[in-house]
Order: sequence, then C-alpha cells, then structure tokens
Amino acid sequence: MIRVNALDVPDAKRGDVIGEAMSLSKQAPESPLYAGGNQPARRSFGIAEVTAGGRRAPVQVRDIAKTPFYRLVEFTALGLPPGRDVLAVAPLSGHFPILMRDLVAGLLPYFRVYVTDWVNVRHVPARYGSFGLEKNILSVLTMMRKLPPGLNVIGLCQGGVPALAATALLSERGDTGIPASLVLIGSPIDPLASPTPVVKLLRSRPLSWFADNLIAMVPQGFAGRGRRVYPAHLRLLPLCAYLTRHVSEGSDTARKVLLDDGADPGRFPFLDLFTSIMDLDAAYFLENTEGVFQEGLFRTGALNYEGRPVDLKAIRTAALLTVEGGHDDIAAPGQTGAAHDLCTSLPECLRRRLVVPEAGHFSLFYGNTWRRSVLPAIRELCGRQERPRVSASKSLVRIH
Repeated sequence: MIRVNALDVPDAKRGDVIGEAMSLSKQAPESPLYAGGNQPARRSFGIAEVTAGGRRAPVQVRDIAKTPFYRLVEFTALGLPPGRDVLAVAPLSGHFPILMRDLVAGLLPYFRVYVTDWVNVRHVPARYGSFGLEKNILSVLTMMRKLPPGLNVIGLCQGGVPALAATALLSERGDTGIPASLVLIGSPIDPLASPTPVVKLLRSRPLSWFADNLIAMVPQGFAGRGRRVYPAHLRLLPLCAYLTRHVSEGSDTARKVLLDDGADPGRFPFLDLFTSIMDLDAAYFLENTEGVFQEGLFRTGALNYEGRPVDLKAIRTAALLTVEGGHDDIAAPGQTGAAHDLCTSLPECLRRRLVVPEAGHFSLFYGNTWRRSVLPAIRELCGRQERPRVSASKSLVRIH
C-alpha cells in the first residue's frame, strides 16, 4: 500500500524517509521548477496579459500592503471595464500562493483581484515573532478592512478558516469591511462532518507528537534562522506520496500531471506548483492542527479571537457560496458545506451550494473543471453582467 503521509511511516524508518525528502528538496536553486523545499521568500504569478471577448489586456501587478509575513497583491486587467473587487485568501498549507494561479487567471477578465501572498517564513527574521492562527485571522481581517466596500472574498482550502472568521468578526462589529459575498472552496470548516484520511491522520496523534517530531529550527544561512517551523523538506515527501497514490488510481489530480489542463502548463506546470513548498511557522501549524482538525472549533463554537468567541451567527448579509468536489479526499463534501449550518442567521436567499460530482480537490481551482463549473458560479454570485461574455475555458493567459 502506498503511504499518503510521513506520519504513517514506522519511527525506525523515519530517518530514511526524511533523508529522501531532503534529497528531493535539494534541487538547483537557480531553477524554480521542481525545486521542492529549496524555495525563495515569494514566487511570482507571472501573469502578464489576459484575453477576454477578443481583446487583449495587459495585467498590472503591484503590492499594496506589506508586512514581514505577507504581501497584499493587486492584479488589474487594464483596458477592460472595471470589475468588482475580489480578495482571494490563499491557504497556509505549505504550498505557495502561486498554486492559485489558474484561479487568479480565470477571475481577471471579470474582477480586480487581490491575493494574500504569504511569505515563506524561512526568510522572515525571528525578531518579528511567531505567526499563529490568530495572526492569520487578523491579517485577513485587516486586508478586508483595507479594501473597498462591497468586497467579494474567496477562501481557498485552509484559507476558508480565516476568511470565515474575519467575516464573522466584521459582521459582529457592523464594520464597513463586511464582504458582499464569501466563497469557500474545499475548506475544512468542519473536518468531522466527513473525515478524510488527512483529517484522521491529524487526529491520530497528540499535539505533543507533532511538536516533537515535525518542528525544527530554521538553520544558519537564512534570514529566519532560529525560527521554529514545520520545514518544507518534511512536507514534501508526503505530498509526493499523495501524488503517487493518485497516479496509481488514475484520479483527476493524476491527470493534471500527465495531461496538464492549467492555463500555462509549459511555463507553470501543475507538478511544479504542487511540489513548491514553503516552511510554515510552528505556531500556525500546531494551532491550526489542534484547533481546526483536532478540536473542531467552528463546530463547537469555541474559536476565540482576542479572548472572545467568534460568533458565526453574526453573519447576516454576506452571500455565502460553498464549493465542494465529489472526489475531494482532502476536504470531502460536507466539510465546507457545514458553513451553512453554522451561519444560522443568514437568510436562505443568500445561500448557494455547489458540489462538482467528479472533481477532486485541485480541480476546484485549477484546470478545466475550475473554468467551466466553478468560475461561472462565482461570477453569478458576484453579479458580474457588464463584463464581456466569454467562455471561461477560452480565456487566455500570457506570461513574461
């Protein structure tokens, strides 16, 4: 049986497993492709141009906010009718936000897009302190307040947790930053609603085991030396094993490797985006593992922010769309849809549910399924009618 995570490997063999993972991560640093854990602080999305309705539009990219732990990046397709604002909250799951490249490219003909570009904490000096789950929520909340009113927010995978929490906090305060809509894609809002192997794995050991076996210090030679992290090289091998299992099963995730359906598979192949891994701050990894996956804080209503409960019942006006894949073995159907059961004050007219029957996790935001099934649902929710009516699957993206 192919193992899907290093935690499944007997302790006696963990040294060999870690050694193999480290060898995978020691690719030549001058080549970004398949560099594994040997990655820079950030990776460029490389989107220079989009085409919509037969018109080419250059894409302007700029950082509009900067902290040691993230940049808020604005993408604007120049020359197209102005679109509404969308904030795409990338997950802190170890992947670089560039994994969302297809999502950004698909949205750009219709929206002005902002992305939470998390920095690889290997390159963040330890003097800036740790970056835990509460700081993750604060970061997203701050971005939502900074951006124009009427913002639409997309929380992808684990990015759905801070996006939902920030929406509740802003709603409770009656803040002008309350989003007009919230889209949750493949998010572990209630992992226990439909536990997958990933969920079971994260619940199979006490938190102390994760702290003792998966946390290390950033070594000398990096700006973040001395910072406690879940290092990229330990995350890489489980991801490769996960992908190997999918290849053996012939899943839609495997087809992205064998017949890449991304926007630019030549320059930005799925395999590169999938295996480009950053270090995660230890505080975030441990707090997220404990709070989201082990304790199910949304389900129990025990998620706190600055010492006060996060009340999802406060959400009353933000239209909610949940997107799930019928074959998602990371956040199975039910985990994301649970948001509807938790946001009890939201009227039915503001709720939308989308389950894409044959989709795995990554097809929800990468490739043809994303463009043909998920993107139209987001456009409908956000009410974009004035943009050129083009087939999302035919939108083109050119890179530098």
